[in-house]
Amino acid sequence: MFYDIFKSMHRLHKVVGNTVISLLGQGVTWTSTLLLTIAYGRFLGDVKFGELYFAITFVMLIGFPIEFGFNQQLTREVAQEPAKALRYLSNILFIKVSLWFILYSCILLLCWLLGYSIELRVLVGICGITLLSGSIANAFSALHYAFGRVIFPTVGTILEKGLTALIGIIALKQGASIHVMACILLGGSLTSATWQAIWAFRRLGIRLSIDQTLVRGILRTGIPFLAYGVLGVIYYRIDTILLSFMASTATVGWYGASYRIFDTLVFLPSLVISAIMYPIFSRLSILSKSELRIAVEKSLNFLLFCGIPITSGLIVAAPDIIGFLYHRPEFVHAVPALQALAPGLLFLYINSVLSTTLISIKHEKKITIMAAIALVFNLGLNLILIPRYQHVGAAVVTSLTELLLMGLAIMFTPRSLFPLGSIRVGVKALIASLVMAVIIWIMRGSGLVIMLPVAMAVYFTTATLLGTIPRDDLKALYNSMREKRRQAPPDALPEESQVGTLAAEISFLKDVDMLPGIKAIETDEVIK
Repeated sequence: MFYDIFKSMHRLHKVVGNTVISLLGQGVTWTSTLLLTIAYGRFLGDVKFGELYFAITFVMLIGFPIEFGFNQQLTREVAQEPAKALRYLSNILFIKVSLWFILYSCILLLCWLLGYSIELRVLVGICGITLLSGSIANAFSALHYAFGRVIFPTVGTILEKGLTALIGIIALKQGASIHVMACILLGGSLTSATWQAIWAFRRLGIRLSIDQTLVRGILRTGIPFLAYGVLGVIYYRIDTILLSFMASTATVGWYGASYRIFDTLVFLPSLVISAIMYPIFSRLSILSKSELRIAVEKSLNFLLFCGIPITSGLIVAAPDIIGFLYHRPEFVHAVPALQALAPGLLFLYINSVLSTTLISIKHEKKITIMAAIALVFNLGLNLILIPRYQHVGAAVVTSLTELLLMGLAIMFTPRSLFPLGSIRVGVKALIASLVMAVIIWIMRGSGLVIMLPVAMAVYFTTATLLGTIPRDDLKALYNSMREKRRQAPPDALPEESQVGTLAAEISFLKDVDMLPGIKAIETDEVIK
């Protein structure tokens, strides 16, 4: 019994350590992105920023097949059978590079057919190369996530975002053009891909080979993922293309300014769900549905606890946020768009958990149905609202589309996996967020630097008083951190099978019932 307790404490130490590393890494990444966003607004202005945002969006819209589906397959298959790692990696890289040549040609041809200026075509061409390097980096990230090695993708992202922000801000101060900025973005992407590739090959070796049978199998299995990607990217990005036809470039810049904040805040489900919990969901789907439900519920609890106050803060403090980030009076038009996008962020957080659950149990076809319905809804409503309300209408449609997807995801999620316990967490987090919103409203105009710490303190205090975070969770975390300072973890524990380790981990999570966000970093303990 004492040995089991000792092992559990060791696992908790590892979880705490991994959490600190991941959150520090995300903090650096988010800060870098924030600083670069400020520089865009200050040095580019709404028109030039609109051109850069349009070029990136245009490339994503045409080049989506290179990105969707293959990474999920790589993570899922390698997480379940690690021996497949190099085999799947080499064939997925082959598929991605082959697709890129086709898609890049289509991108350049379409730019010419649509009569875009030479300046815009060159910009799109540079962004198209970034599409390839980013896709390769994401493939290596998927491989590292499958093995629970979160540190390598985290450092890769830090290198990419940190170097891009540092060099980009210096270049913008010197009057760099948007083409120079596109090249800097490309350089950051190449740095991340190189870093992750080096560590992957150091641990697995370089034995790449092409298996035509496996390539066909990956493509066949990836059809639901690809269909979801096709539909998903269209309904996420078609609004920018429609705005470019129905409104001015400045309007695209206002929408891009608000949407960039929206995109930046998507880091939370990307970190917790895509990077960490998806491999765990995949393993639990073949081991224990009851344990999978627990993992789903804890993940959703964490995202609700964080997502509801973020949404409330964006709505109430939008003028202060836009003013702090962009510093130019013309960007005031981005305020209502940001407020309209804010509810969609919360719905997206919820969707990330439920859709990942469906994929982990191999219900990808339901995801495709959801995306098809959302596409029809999104496109039709955009055609109605954009001519009348321009960028604000596009933002409203985005949030309504996420709401629709949330309803469909709830309908398709098996009842045995539905996280009913998360309703209580959501209600308490909402009450705490409303209290926080009142304080923000009272303090409006006092400056974001003063407002943000006060709002966070009010929210966490109210949430604690309401018991949103159980006291046992905080006590377990405190005891673990205190014990970690007093004694070093053992160098090694007796060998355990992969399934045995996973079972022990989930059992431990149930007994200790740690904070959902802390618990999510158990991936590093699952596979070694």
